[in-house]
Amino acid sequence: MKTNWYREAAVYQIYPFSFMDSDNDGMGDIRGIISKLDYIRDLGIDAIWFSPLYVSPCKDFGYDVADYKAIDPKFGTMEDFDLLMDECGKRGIRVLMDMVLNHTSDQHPWFKEALADRNSPYRDYYIIREGKRKGRKLLPPTNWTSSFTGSAWQRIEGTDEFYLHLFAPEQPDLNWENPAVRDEIISILKFWLDKGVSGFRFDVFNMYSKVYPLRDDRSPVRFQKGTPYYVDGPRMHEFLNEMNEKALSLYDTYTVGESYIPDEEHAHRYIHEESGELDSIFDFEHFNSDNMLKFIPRPFDLRRFKKGLLEPQIRYHGTGWNTLVLENHDNPRSVCRFGIDTAKYRYEAATFLALVTFLGWGTPFIYQGEELGLTNTDFRSMDDLKDPVSHFVFDMMTGKLHIPARTAFSLIRRGARDHARTPMQWDGTVNGGFNAGAEPWQCVNPDYRQINAAADMNAEKSVYRFYQKLLALRKSEPVLLHGHTVEYDPDNRNIIAYSRLYEGKRMLIVGNFSGRTHRYRLPLDFDLSDLEIAFSNYDGQSNDRVIKLRPYEAILFREL
Repeated sequence: MKTNWYREAAVYQIYPFSFMDSDNDGMGDIRGIISKLDYIRDLGIDAIWFSPLYVSPCKDFGYDVADYKAIDPKFGTMEDFDLLMDECGKRGIRVLMDMVLNHTSDQHPWFKEALADRNSPYRDYYIIREGKRKGRKLLPPTNWTSSFTGSAWQRIEGTDEFYLHLFAPEQPDLNWENPAVRDEIISILKFWLDKGVSGFRFDVFNMYSKVYPLRDDRSPVRFQKGTPYYVDGPRMHEFLNEMNEKALSLYDTYTVGESYIPDEEHAHRYIHEESGELDSIFDFEHFNSDNMLKFIPRPFDLRRFKKGLLEPQIRYHGTGWNTLVLENHDNPRSVCRFGIDTAKYRYEAATFLALVTFLGWGTPFIYQGEELGLTNTDFRSMDDLKDPVSHFVFDMMTGKLHIPARTAFSLIRRGARDHARTPMQWDGTVNGGFNAGAEPWQCVNPDYRQINAAADMNAEKSVYRFYQKLLALRKSEPVLLHGHTVEYDPDNRNIIAYSRLYEGKRMLIVGNFSGRTHRYRLPLDFDLSDLEIAFSNYDGQSNDRVIKLRPYEAILFREL
């Protein structure tokens, strides 16, 4: 029976490679995670989302799965995972698994069988097509391009056939049109649900359905050719309903989808309470308020940020559910974005971002280290970057686009996913306390001596303790859990302001998203005599209609 437990929960994302290394081999692991569960519980977390723990050759760091029902030995054993489940249960923490079902690894037995025998039933588990002849030249079946740059088709050696990979060549797309593939997926979901997990984050879920017959994309030039034919495809809703009917609805689950530039109408339908598809999706539009295509900077525009953060809260309220997110494994650290002077305002910015984001309507998703205000790493060369996307884009920039290597590296370093993947900073000892001294798989941010969990929790101004209070406050106020959102002054380039309303009670969130002091007139529909400050990241504030907001000051007002 579904309980909607997630509507009052806060979720913590763990990137297993980088969280805690218990056996000093340089790689994070399950036993390391277990050793830090009290830290997670004490923060006020109700569920953990694990980036993939499955067997993988790690061409895309776990998002290329070679066995969906086995734990990768670098993280531990299935017995370790079972112990993790038990220890989470003791602390009232639920577990969400990452499900990567658009594609597998090219090392998955299904794909190996598909290539080994043209008559194998596994051949139809993937999307394999004959190339097109143009004179003597053999071209891919379509002109689609991959998210990792280059053609989305890889030729099968010794043949005129190609397989589709919308991401890296080592990540062949599954053929969801094949009922046998969908049966396999149902079996995978039930395997983990029977182990006691409480739901899933579905990786790039809205790419499962393609438009057939496959064809060239003749639309105007875009970053990625082919998207009209594999985003929000014609059978997406059917596939999601089938997963619910045969697996998800049989358990008390929560599902969240990572969508790829979804159409607004489809996005709403995916999470509509009557659709029986997903409980929520991630909306990332506010992530684009300081960049184009991740690596190309542009001046931060608060109006764009507010639109991305607040519009989904307004759009989906009453018909679906929302998510609140600032960071994840695919994006740089939030305190180093949005025009923030991190050296001067790290604490203020970290707490400001938390207050204005996580007191909105939806389930908060907090990425490891975000609760400490961790910063980007000063990578010195491409050799420091492990993420394949960084290298694919660098090769494209320096090759096809003829951008000088130094310029290309500067752009990639700014937006690299690697910033979020450096080892967690637990204390000021060697490697930030991530392990006992073995060289970590990814370099440690040099600022770990100053910025780490132990130092933060002992500091007068602690980002961790601020998050604790914020999450506790959120759970104690029904208006913050369930109230609908009303935005004020959407065109203001410095101030974010919105209210939450539930059963006649209101709260008002106001914040100065800049490094300069700004005055702001509180909305006239609030009576000053009935307004008190319930929470803030600064001490002291006047009770006037026009308030003076200091750099990155955020305030929660309660209407009495």
